Amino acid sequence: MALRVTLDAGAKRDPEQEVQGIALPVLDSVLAAGRGFLPDDHPVVATIYGVFTPETIAAGDPIRAYDALLVVRQLESALARLVGDAGPRQRTMARPIPI
Repeated sequence: MALRVTLDAGAKRDPEQEVQGIALPVLDSVLAAGRGFLPDDHPVVATIYGVFTPETIAAGDPIRAYDALLVVRQLESALARLVGDAGPRQRTMARPIPI
């Protein structure tokens, strides 16, 4: 939730704001941890891999805060649905995308 709030504030100030520097590995780690609760074939997992690829990050391509916010909101929603069941059970520790 803290990541969503931070990205939301940045995107409201400037929709073209970019996630860069130390924020990239932090964003990647949070998304990797969240992915660990979802099955590999979950649509949100596919979205995360589609938006945040090692090639994109290594190439230094900008990641807009708004794009990251959309993915984080979807991840948060998918995880909230799991809590309604028996609660989240992390299957494995997902590895962050190497930078």
